[in-house]
Amino acid sequence: MALVVLGCGWIARRHAAAARRLRLPLIFASRDADRARRYAREFGGVGAYGDYAQALRDSRARAALVCTPHDRHLDDVLEALAAGRHVLVEKPLARTLEEADRMIAAAARADRVLMTAENFRFMPAFRWVRRALDAGLLGERREVHLVARGWRRHAGWRLTPDAGGGALIDGGIHYVHALRWWGGEVRRVFALRPPQTIADMAGEDAVALLAECEGGVIAFLSNSLGAPGLPRFQWSSVTGTRATCFVDNRGRWALVRGTDGFRLRVFWRDTRGHEAMLRAFGDSMTTGRASETDGAEGRRDLAVVLAAYRSIAEGCPVTPGC
Repeated sequence: MALVVLGCGWIARRHAAAARRLRLPLIFASRDADRARRYAREFGGVGAYGDYAQALRDSRARAALVCTPHDRHLDDVLEALAAGRHVLVEKPLARTLEEADRMIAAAARADRVLMTAENFRFMPAFRWVRRALDAGLLGERREVHLVARGWRRHAGWRLTPDAGGGALIDGGIHYVHALRWWGGEVRRVFALRPPQTIADMAGEDAVALLAECEGGVIAFLSNSLGAPGLPRFQWSSVTGTRATCFVDNRGRWALVRGTDGFRLRVFWRDTRGHEAMLRAFGDSMTTGRASETDGAEGRRDLAVVLAAYRSIAEGCPVTPGC
């Protein structure tokens, strides 16, 4: 059974490449039929459509992968669920908690899987960090630091208010997920926004976020698209009472250094986690059980992002979801 790719932008290419390596049949759909056909030729797709509804009605389709702009996620997810398809939707799950709740409720009514395409959860290096925490290699958790800063000019819909925000809701939400996964659920958020560098971007091009997590763990995230001159080589860290774990943001290595010595792991396969994520989606469809990044998990990430935006607007700490 095939996976229908809704939207043929740059992120669809990453998913399509991973699906091709896994030999998963793909049906491509775009508002531009020629574009869908080009993707089908490039990635060996079994079908191409210029209409989403027609693609979702294809008898070979089992599930949909929503790779459309943020403001299209709600309508496209609901359309796929109404067609009886399981859904893997690119992050952010939605732009508002109300939109997320409508998706989650619709998936429950349709008895279909709704999964957020949070590939960072499936990156081998990031999963190694979680295993190190679970094994007690770091001791008791104290701090999480995530820094993802550089220069990247967006174009098109990402420059508009339709995106639902700027750097944080788009790429930064990956690191919000890692913050929660490693540091625990967020209790309070305080966020600040520096002066804008990318003037034609409606949302923020940078944000600094300080979070209080469960158990008193403190987490810091600095995310920026407007920091020219910084190298792409950056890492994040988790510090405990016994050691600190460092991990390459691109998923190529992770190490623990502390009172018990030094451990290093290097990763060569599926470093960005897209193949593992597609396999997890397939397993969820087969078993009917929620994946690690189900709709509720995507909603929790979104709640932290929206709390950060509210904190910027109000100038005070905010509790996510309140």
